[in-house]
Amino acid sequence: MSAFITSILVALALLLGLGESYEYVIRQLHTKPWIGVLIAHIILAFLIILIRKPARIGLKIKGTPWLAWLPGPLVLLGAYLLAIGSPRADFTPYALSGSSEFSYVLATLTAIPLAEEMVFRMGITPFLSRFSGDRWGPWYSALVFSVAHTHPTWARMTGLKLGLSFGPFILAICCDIIVRRWGRVWPAALFHSACNATVYVFAWINPTWLSKLGGLYM
Repeated sequence: MSAFITSILVALALLLGLGESYEYVIRQLHTKPWIGVLIAHIILAFLIILIRKPARIGLKIKGTPWLAWLPGPLVLLGAYLLAIGSPRADFTPYALSGSSEFSYVLATLTAIPLAEEMVFRMGITPFLSRFSGDRWGPWYSALVFSVAHTHPTWARMTGLKLGLSFGPFILAICCDIIVRRWGRVWPAALFHSACNATVYVFAWINPTWLSKLGGLYM
């Protein structure tokens, strides 16, 4: 029971630290929330690499089995088959509205997945596993990952304005399985990117799936 309570307290502390760091960067740079969060994750990722030097092996690409790269493309293929294989009502296909939106889309497919995987799978999961064990650490990390998407500052936590999103939670568990199985963060980042990309696949081809799967997306 003490390990359970300790793990919960540590997870809450991590959530608060993440939320406040996001808010601090956003305020200091006067930037959009997603840019501030990305910058915060990049800074944290570099700190994790410096502190956990053995974790650098997770950044190797050479020698990664081809099977490790397969989950991402399979997710995209599945989304495409769903989109074209069901009835579609008349709709206007998704189109980028400007350079700002293009930057956001590009980031959700590249920098954001990689930075988040480095922070959570290479940093937070191993850290939480010290308190809850290797069996439960990934589950606590997935909870932190999910709630972190709701901007967990102190004000929002005390105001009970946080939420647990099912999609990010499942994504975190899947990415942790990939990292544990192959010891590499890049295939997990590719899978993460592919899951993000399904939003655009559905938006371009068959938006009805966005409403059907709305609970999986933020």
